[in-house]
Amino acid sequence: MNSASHPLRDPRRNVEINVGKACNNRCVFCIDGLPKAEDRSYMDIDHMKGEIARFYELGNRSLGFLGGEPTTYPKLPEAIRYASDMGYTRIAIATNATKLRLTHYTDRLIDAGLTRVTVSMHGHTSDLEDRLTRVPGNFRKKVVALRYLVKLRDEGKLRDNVSVNIVVNGWNYKYMPQMMRFFYRLGLDDIRANFVRTEGYALDDASVTPRFTDVVPYIMKAVMLNEFHYRKSFTLSGFPLCTLPWEFLANSKLAQKVLGEFRDLDTDCSVRSESDTPFGIEELGEGRARFNWQDRKRADLKIKPDQCLQCRYDNVCEGVWNAYPDFHGLGEITPIP
Repeated sequence: MNSASHPLRDPRRNVEINVGKACNNRCVFCIDGLPKAEDRSYMDIDHMKGEIARFYELGNRSLGFLGGEPTTYPKLPEAIRYASDMGYTRIAIATNATKLRLTHYTDRLIDAGLTRVTVSMHGHTSDLEDRLTRVPGNFRKKVVALRYLVKLRDEGKLRDNVSVNIVVNGWNYKYMPQMMRFFYRLGLDDIRANFVRTEGYALDDASVTPRFTDVVPYIMKAVMLNEFHYRKSFTLSGFPLCTLPWEFLANSKLAQKVLGEFRDLDTDCSVRSESDTPFGIEELGEGRARFNWQDRKRADLKIKPDQCLQCRYDNVCEGVWNAYPDFHGLGEITPIP
């Protein structure tokens, strides 16, 4: 398998701009934990417009806004409209969607030029979702938002679709097939399951990070359920390929349809930073770090044991999040000859 220039990959180069780390949820697996006060402050709109213009000049035509929670950013509608007027053809937000239950606000974002919404939701019941996000009533708010977003999509007002991102963790992985059924019945047709990144709050609770070998049977059940019943878009990310069944990997057509390594847009990032990072391009006075997400995962945020060099999928697989071995070691990582 080769991930380069795959036909299922959107050819547009993407940039994700972090507006600030303020958030109205407190997810148990949040990678930011408790951000510093300066990180919770929002990006100045003039600097935001500068970043939007900078990446457009570099050839990016897809733009996403990240947080924290981007819908808490007061200047989000203005930033979306600026990007739309400039010529970006795909404009997305990654959001917990609780504010999007307010139809007037969602309409305002759509009118400004928003074309895609990715909703972070991790449970199919109020008990599970509210415990994971640590905000009572979150489940109900998100369901209201999703139903409205699906309606807008069906009316042609979200041309790049509505999707759900599930952070697969120790509290929810056994419910993956049930979650798939729940979201598809809401009218969604695009789900992504990301294995939890062991940082921030997740470092304080071992129950949040399960073993790959415990999770994979439930994940593969969801893959097969989708393949033979629902036939929607279902994508996986964060799983070292050697932890997945060889029968799945051997079916290259299915594997390339499901694995994010073949589907994800080539993504640049622009985030607040007060110091240089290995893959940041720090410009004095701007306080931004810029890097390619795929490159940084491979070289900075994930690790590979030496034996991975002998694996036939070494050029595709990204490895394991840095802190995962602190909980479970690397015994599950077995190169595929």
